[in-house]
Amino acid sequence: MLMSAWVALGRLRRRIGKPPLTHTVEVRHDWVRRHAPGRSFLDVGGMYAIKGEIAFLAEEAGASRVTALDAGDAPLVFEPERRRRGSSVRYVQGDLEDPEAAARVGVHDVVFCTGVVYHSPNPVRQLLNLRAMCGDLLYFGTHAVPEVPGFPGACLYYPAFGEAERRALSKAYWRPEEHWGIGTPFNERAGLGYGNFWWGLTPSAVRAMLHTAGFDVLEERRVHETPFLLELVARASDRPPLLPPVSYFRERGERWEAGEVPFDWVDDSWREARDHGELPG
Repeated sequence: MLMSAWVALGRLRRRIGKPPLTHTVEVRHDWVRRHAPGRSFLDVGGMYAIKGEIAFLAEEAGASRVTALDAGDAPLVFEPERRRRGSSVRYVQGDLEDPEAAARVGVHDVVFCTGVVYHSPNPVRQLLNLRAMCGDLLYFGTHAVPEVPGFPGACLYYPAFGEAERRALSKAYWRPEEHWGIGTPFNERAGLGYGNFWWGLTPSAVRAMLHTAGFDVLEERRVHETPFLLELVARASDRPPLLPPVSYFRERGERWEAGEVPFDWVDDSWREARDHGELPG
C-alpha cells in the first residue's frame, strides 16, 4: 500500500504541465537538429527498436561525423538500414562499461544517450565512460522514480523486489510486461542481465551521478508525464575526474614490481592527499 501511494503521488506531481508521450520524440529530434550541424555526434544505445534513428537524423542534420555505439550485432540491427539510406554513419559494437570500447569510439562534441544506464548494475561507471567520449554536450535520458521524501539521491534496487512491489510499481508503466525486473520477475538467465531494469533512480540521484561523473546539468527537458522518465541536457565539465582510470593502480603496481618509479595521476593529487592524511589506511 505504501508503494502504491508513493507511485500515485509521484504520478500526480509529474503530470502537472507535462506534454503527452507523443511529444517526447519531437523534443528529442528537435534538440538533435539544433545541435548536430557542423559537429561530431555520438549516439549511444540507439539501436533497440529504432535502428539508429537518432544517429541517422544527426547525419541528415549536417553533423560533421556520426558514430553509433551499441551492443547489438551490426549485420542484424544496423547494416541493412545504413545500406538503405546510403549512410556513412560509423558503427562500433561494444559495452558502455568497457573503457576500450569508449577509447575506440573517441571523443565527440555531442553525445546522445537515452534508455541505457538503468539496464546496468553500474550506472556511474557508464556515465564515466560517457564523459570520456563527450567533448561538450550530453542529452541524457533514463527511467526514473519519484523522489523519496527526506532522502535525496535515493535509488531502488530492482533485484530486491518481490511480486507485491513489482505489481505496485508497474502500474505507472506502459507495456510493463516488457520491463524485466519490474513488470516481470528479474531475469537471472546467464548472459541476459542487461535486459533487466536494475535501478530505479530518483532525479536527485541522476543529477548527482552526472555531477560526480564530470558533467554540469544545464536543464531538464519537458517530456512525457510519467514520473518514470527523466531527460536532461548536461555539459562536460573541465573539473579533474574524481576517479583515476580503472587501470591506474594495476599499472602503478606493475611499475613498482619492475623497479620503476610509478607515475602519478592528475598533477600529483593522489600523492598530496596521501601525504596530508586524507586517504584512509
